[in-house]
Amino acid sequence: MTNTHSETERTAAVAAGWPELAEGQRTWEVAVVEFVLADLGYYGHRNVDERFGPALTEALTAYQDDRGREATGRVDAATWGQLTDDFGLVRRGHEGARVRAAQYALNEGHGSDLAVDGIFGPATLAAVESFQQEAGIEDDGVVGPNTFTSLITHGS
Repeated sequence: MTNTHSETERTAAVAAGWPELAEGQRTWEVAVVEFVLADLGYYGHRNVDERFGPALTEALTAYQDDRGREATGRVDAATWGQLTDDFGLVRRGHEGARVRAAQYALNEGHGSDLAVDGIFGPATLAAVESFQQEAGIEDDGVVGPNTFTSLITHGS
């Protein structure tokens, strides 16, 4: 099953506004970026936290440069868009840092109470479907571009 949300849904989610992130900030969205960059091989720190430090700036700069973007070391709308594209699809049965990113966003941004264990099992599936229903997007249980966008742009 794929994430088949309409372009209108994604545009509406983006219109809500991506959070701008920069070194020195402390917020749950920073941890999501850390998890995604870890999965992509750019961020090797074991302690993912909500603190945007120099190591994340360095990882982001390398990531942005590799993707042909302006290497600012900040997370702006263009960087969020690229991270969303690179996030791909995460669904039941998947494991790893991208699943942790989704679990963390569901917990910290939307009030779920999941173990952030990187295992997309029944509890994560139920939380994703519940979030999708509340956000008014297709409740297919898959975290793809539209669900990921909504997780970040629609804070609790």
